[in-house]
Amino acid sequence: MKQFHLPKFRLPGRKKKTNNPPLWGRVKTAWIAILLVCNVLLLIVLICVNSYDLYLSHRTRTHMDAMLAERGILCGSSVYRVLESCPTVYTMHADSAVQEALAQALLTGTVTSRAEKGNTMVWTGENGSVSWAASGNLEAHVGLYSEPQPTTPEQAQAMLRRVLAKAGIDVPEAWMQTEVFSEGSANSSFTITIQQELEGIQLLGCGLTAELAPGNELTLTGVWCTGEPERMNVRALETYSAENALFQLLESQVVISQIQNAQPAYVLSDKSGGRFTTIPCWRFSTESGDYVLNILTGDVVASADIEVGGADSEQPTDLDDRYNDDGNVDEDVNETDTDEEALPDSTEDTQDTNTDNNGDLDIQWNEQQ
Repeated sequence: MKQFHLPKFRLPGRKKKTNNPPLWGRVKTAWIAILLVCNVLLLIVLICVNSYDLYLSHRTRTHMDAMLAERGILCGSSVYRVLESCPTVYTMHADSAVQEALAQALLTGTVTSRAEKGNTMVWTGENGSVSWAASGNLEAHVGLYSEPQPTTPEQAQAMLRRVLAKAGIDVPEAWMQTEVFSEGSANSSFTITIQQELEGIQLLGCGLTAELAPGNELTLTGVWCTGEPERMNVRALETYSAENALFQLLESQVVISQIQNAQPAYVLSDKSGGRFTTIPCWRFSTESGDYVLNILTGDVVASADIEVGGADSEQPTDLDDRYNDDGNVDEDVNETDTDEEALPDSTEDTQDTNTDNNGDLDIQWNEQQ
């Protein structure tokens, strides 16, 4: 039988790839090489700049150490580390809702309010009265008859913290000190000092003194700032350095031989019209006492002069800026411009010293006492 053979089909052969890359591949390779070279150059420049900054810092530190040694002043390295970070400046506006809430928390019965001169509000209830000025001055005389009589400092502090918390004022235990009289009896009395702080930093001259007499008769006096703090940029602080802060301390009339430690602190620059601005300060502990340095002006005063219950309850003029009676800044004082720094969830705005509208915020500081 005759056999039939099917024709064989062959697939077309694939073309061999050429070893020459296309033009776009060569361009891409060239750009990658250029970018790598630029990154290396930028890294070299960054290393050189950082090295030069370290050199300048070391040279300034060496010069500062030599000056301290020449004057016979000892200063630990921990002081330098603390001074490296400058405190942030804040501005606040008095919150009338917090003031109203505290009056309602302290008073019982029908509470009435009236305005008095000096931008002061007075609330009166069946158990006493509360007076709170726009400058932050607070005075209250009330009877907390519904609260149990405390017999220990811990109970007295807890009761006062509980009353203040009703007004939205949270006071950490670390900022409270209690002096006890006749503890453990029905006639126990306590004096509690509360120091105000802002973002964990002490507000010098701001705080309350609570005298709790037998029968829960409470007398509350002092200066307390309310309102949400808003961060600000101060141009004068752009050139801040730890060495410059020490220079300012040494140029003052304070006689010291040892700087033991340094802590950030704030002093209010203005208490008129319910507007508060914080002055960044350093509080130095020395062998002769504590001193407060105004970073913006270089003025130095004893810490005891501006602490709560100190020799002077008002802010000393050399740590305060100068304002007219109407809240406007004097025009004959040297000017330091400031811009408000945007909060993390807000846009960048500026405020004006005499209005809540946006604008340039100019704070003017005293150069002399």
